[in-house]
Amino acid sequence: MRDQAKIIGFATAVCLVCSILLALVSTALGPRQARNKANDVKSKVLQVFGVQVTDASGKPCVSPEELDTLFKQRITGLVLDSTGKHLPEKAVADLNPREISEPDKTSGLKPFYPLYIYEDPETQTRQYAIHVSGKGLWSTVKGFMALKADQSTIAGIVFYEHQETPGLGGEIEKPFFLNRFKGKQLHADGTLQAFRITKPGAQTDMHSVDGITAATMTCRGVENFLNTDFAVYDQYFKNQKAVN
Repeated sequence: MRDQAKIIGFATAVCLVCSILLALVSTALGPRQARNKANDVKSKVLQVFGVQVTDASGKPCVSPEELDTLFKQRITGLVLDSTGKHLPEKAVADLNPREISEPDKTSGLKPFYPLYIYEDPETQTRQYAIHVSGKGLWSTVKGFMALKADQSTIAGIVFYEHQETPGLGGEIEKPFFLNRFKGKQLHADGTLQAFRITKPGAQTDMHSVDGITAATMTCRGVENFLNTDFAVYDQYFKNQKAVN
């Protein structure tokens, strides 16, 4: 009995020490992890506008300090509610990932919608990046879609988080698929259109792109949330045009 008590006591002590060490490590790494996540968002936002912040292999080619400077100089962030109303008291940096990615079960809309406005230093024109997210086949897919100054023409799109099947739905992050969106339109004669991701090989138009073979459910999910999310941002754009 004494030996058993010693073993139990030793195991308890080891577990306690390990728990304390893990808690200390987690606490120490917390700020660094938060900075890395914030930098990843900044990097993806700049990338969708065509700013070179990574090399061909996807590794950062600018320092964290340079990334911060680029972001501050060229990007203005706004927060919208689910009706497309600007919330000046909110800052994009303070938003929780769940607040912009997980929709309400009743309305299907998210609490907040971050909008990034990019000022091009060469052309002196504006572009806009909207946050898009929703269910694919196996996971929540998250990304950014950039729009040209007309707030209708797609300038670029990136997906920064998903767990779709590699080689199938996971191909949504590949350049061959992302490049299909560039130049496509979300309006026709000022009227919002339903954007489509068609079956592979089907004929496309200015409001659709060719899908990915054997990734029907992932593509359908992307199509659904692109339309749902853009409708909120489009309301903001309409309100701004009405005011101006």
